[in-house]
Amino acid sequence: MTEQSLAELRKSAYKLVLCQLVVAGIIALTFFLAADAAAAKSAFKGGLVAIIPNCVFAFFAFRFNAADNANIVVMAFMRGQSLKLIISAVLLAVLFSQQQLVHGAFLTGFMLTLIAQWTAPVFFKH
Repeated sequence: MTEQSLAELRKSAYKLVLCQLVVAGIIALTFFLAADAAAAKSAFKGGLVAIIPNCVFAFFAFRFNAADNANIVVMAFMRGQSLKLIISAVLLAVLFSQQQLVHGAFLTGFMLTLIAQWTAPVFFKH
């Protein structure tokens, strides 16, 4: 893998994170127009719970070039995935403990943002 292809993969990963941020914003705007500000904030927080761990994973997963040392790349992917799961669990626990959280809106924002991640290969060629 060349530095150029690594840069393209890194760019695609961050493009996915940006796409998820747009989806979370649209969901929050929809809840703001349909319900109230508390539901919109909860929906956006749900989206952020999906986005932040993905951003951390992208940072770790695309730090190294496989041509240099494949073992380092594998370890970086494993570290990124582990941190992604830990951060997701911590963020979910912290946010579910908030009194003002609208649980339905939060879960809707979280799930739709995750679905945006899973369907991204349909829209992006990388």
